[in-house]
Amino acid sequence: MKYFQELKYTEMSEILETSEGALKASYHIAVKKIEAFLSEY
Repeated sequence: MKYFQELKYTEMSEILETSEGALKASYHIAVKKIEAFLSEY
């Protein structure tokens, strides 16, 4: 949503019905998992 639809965290938090902080934390964790996966190959 952040990159493809160019939404801000506040807009995404309203759509997903979660707090902005939780959304940022989830995003950070997802980025780390993707980096770890890509570094394996």
